[in-house]
Amino acid sequence: MRRSSGGIAYARYVAKRKRSVVDLAFLLTLTAVALWALNIPIVKLAVVGWNPMAFSFVRFAAGAVIYLIIVLVREGSLRVQRRDIPLFLIGGTVGIALNQYSFMYAVEQTTASTVTLLFATTPLWAALLARLLGWEFVKPWFWGAIGICTLGVLLVLIGSGATLSFSSLLGDVYALGAAITWGTYSVLIRPLLQRYSATHVSAIMMLVGTPLIAILGVPQLLDQDFSDFVPGAWFGLGYALVASLIVANLLWFIAIHKAGTARAVALMPLQPFLGVVFSALLLGERLDWKQLVGGIIIIVGITIAVRSVHPVEPARDPLAAGQLE
Repeated sequence: MRRSSGGIAYARYVAKRKRSVVDLAFLLTLTAVALWALNIPIVKLAVVGWNPMAFSFVRFAAGAVIYLIIVLVREGSLRVQRRDIPLFLIGGTVGIALNQYSFMYAVEQTTASTVTLLFATTPLWAALLARLLGWEFVKPWFWGAIGICTLGVLLVLIGSGATLSFSSLLGDVYALGAAITWGTYSVLIRPLLQRYSATHVSAIMMLVGTPLIAILGVPQLLDQDFSDFVPGAWFGLGYALVASLIVANLLWFIAIHKAGTARAVALMPLQPFLGVVFSALLLGERLDWKQLVGGIIIIVGITIAVRSVHPVEPARDPLAAGQLE
């Protein structure tokens, strides 16, 4: 009886501990998702004063240094295997430089709500590329999910371009470019995450991508007029660097470690919803009904797509690398 009672008590203790770990991971993930969702409208406010690539260069130059310090303190080295150098070079070019170019001009030229909704298609592009590379197999309804998401994207584009503004439509294209480049990056780093920590990969990617951002960022920074800067411009840079690029990613890494990628990714559909809410509160943006319906359709399509894709062999989920938009 004593052993039986002791076993029951221990089982209850283990179950309670597991629940506390999951609850903590839930809170960490929810916080990270909220910080990322808030980032887009805040950056939208900041680029009123900042030249877009000057903003991105300062942010990622500082972020690269911070991540470098974190990795050196925790791991003691940034060393990588020679065979991985091409992936780091391609990933840094696509996932950092091209992604930031697309993201910053999207935020500048279209609404924050539109950027949020179109960026939500990222998992679709990642799954599609992984399928083309033969790294994942998909169930038949995956292709139906692509059709559903395409319909949602078209509705968002039609809604956001209702004024037929060329700048707005170009911003929509940039937003799709940001989603496609981030989805591509998420797939490319999958092999790297089997050999290095997520912070290690992020640090090297930023060290590769930041000099490429500097090609446009440095001239824009030299041309930047700081004389009429409002406090919101500096706050936007600080938030995008500290809250979104550093704190949210670290919270995400901890949540992944404690509860696993599957549980954390389950909350990702909240990001476009929160992004639209924050854009309405901070910027006064209101969605056209076509954008609203399109956003709902995109989330449904992404949910179906994610559930219909499975890795060919066990691998760490690329979404564990966080987000750098």
